Amino acid sequence: MKLENRTILITGGSSGMGFVLAKRLAERRNVVIITAEARNGLTGRSGRFPLSTLFKSDVGDPCVIPAPYNQVVEKFPALDTLINNAGIQRVQKFNLDRDITREVDICFSGPVRMIAQFLPAGSRA
Repeated sequence: MKLENRTILITGGSSGMGFVLAKRLAERRNVVIITAEARNGLTGRSGRFPLSTLFKSDVGDPCVIPAPYNQVVEKFPALDTLINNAGIQRVQKFNLDRDITREVDICFSGPVRMIAQFLPAGSRA
């Protein structure tokens, strides 16, 4: 896949691999759109390279995904690439921790929901 002159949405792009990937893709003349759960984590990073836009989004919450979809597609109708990078990993104490589904919601269900939501946008390009 040629990753130049594309419009790319990266989930979980505020830190780690997602941030480095966004930077590298921006250097290759791509329009890069980042979504992340914590928008305040993005503010200090946006000046380091030319990002198109930052959107707050929690891929683990199915009720939240349509809002950034509408914003992204309206502002970037040429969107043609989705990189599902968002994820978490926590140490679980299964006998004490009642929130054992958060990883599944973010790391598996979230990408599936993002694909289902954004796939129609890519098919228009």
